[in-house]
Amino acid sequence: MAVSQDLFISLLNPVLSIVLSTAFFVLWSFRRENRYVLQLCICYLAVATGFTLQSFDFGAGPAVSKVISNLLFFGALLLFVAAVATRQGVRVPWVASLVCIAAGMGGLLWFLFVQPYFPGRVFSVNYGLGALCIIAVMRLRQSSRRSVIDRMIVLMAGLRAADFFIRPLLVALLSGVDAGRPPYLHSPYWLTTSLSVMVFSLLIALTLLTAVALDTINELQAESETDALSKLLNRRGFEQKAASVLQRSARNGASVTLVLADLDHFKSVNDRFGHAVGDQVIVEFAARLQAAGSRAVVGRIGGEEFAVLMPSTDLVAGRLFAETVREAFCSETVEGVPPGVKLTASFGVAGRFGGEELAPLMLRADEALYKAKQNGRDSVRISFQRQPMATYMELPAAS
Repeated sequence: MAVSQDLFISLLNPVLSIVLSTAFFVLWSFRRENRYVLQLCICYLAVATGFTLQSFDFGAGPAVSKVISNLLFFGALLLFVAAVATRQGVRVPWVASLVCIAAGMGGLLWFLFVQPYFPGRVFSVNYGLGALCIIAVMRLRQSSRRSVIDRMIVLMAGLRAADFFIRPLLVALLSGVDAGRPPYLHSPYWLTTSLSVMVFSLLIALTLLTAVALDTINELQAESETDALSKLLNRRGFEQKAASVLQRSARNGASVTLVLADLDHFKSVNDRFGHAVGDQVIVEFAARLQAAGSRAVVGRIGGEEFAVLMPSTDLVAGRLFAETVREAFCSETVEGVPPGVKLTASFGVAGRFGGEELAPLMLRADEALYKAKQNGRDSVRISFQRQPMATYMELPAAS
């Protein structure tokens, strides 16, 4: 009966860790560009291997087995720190983490081979792991991400640090630990250790699995709203974000200006120089439009048609932006386009009136763009009125 109980305790954490490792591997297989998910998979696999070596030395001897297993625990936690730091967009604290690992493993080796003392090994390893968690918390707090799940990850890391520091001390005080030899598997020390690892493994894994799932949903949504070539919003993404900006601007009473742009004679560029060159022209022009700033909503809403919605921007500023992009683009040098070939674009600019919705605003800007096309292209036209019979002002191309 005791053998069965010891075997159950020995296999509990390895089996749980393998299950969690498999779950992260499946998620990583779905989106392999998220390498931090693979790091979490390897992290839990290392934990499973480490706990297996704690109970079964496989002929290597107890001392060697314990050194390798604890090294795996430190390595697993380092992978965890690296994974969550990468996900949060902050720098991985490699130096501080490696110092903690060196200190923890140094204490383990000293109290294992030089001066055998089991409590010393316990505190060296646990305090080293706890210090790693504290480093993770400190680094994650530097992240600009502040969603609920991001805060939960920081909380889990903080609770795990507290467990590493407090649990060994409480067990030593309440149950006592023989300094001369390690406790049995069914002793209070191993039972509390196994239970705490199991509980925190589940809590942290569930938190991280939720975070990965939310990240995947957000990434898929972003991909569905993004034009693959220009990296701008596609029409669907532009309309959704533009509608949100218009609502917010209406509440704040802020002005909004819409700029529509169309590349002139783009079909001839594709026919003469090939679609690869045409794609590069799209990319270069998109980069020019992104100069509108981070608050602007910039999209590729058609093959060679683009839109820029600029909040807190009046009609004069919108016109100046369009003219700046027009002048810069006509002097653009694109690989594959001969120097004598001039690339141009036409622009229509409309300022929002009152609570005007996106559709009528785009209609007026499109009418202004059409006038620019009719006028010989390579020019900027402005819509002044809200009514369908709008008036326009022509801004001739610079000579």
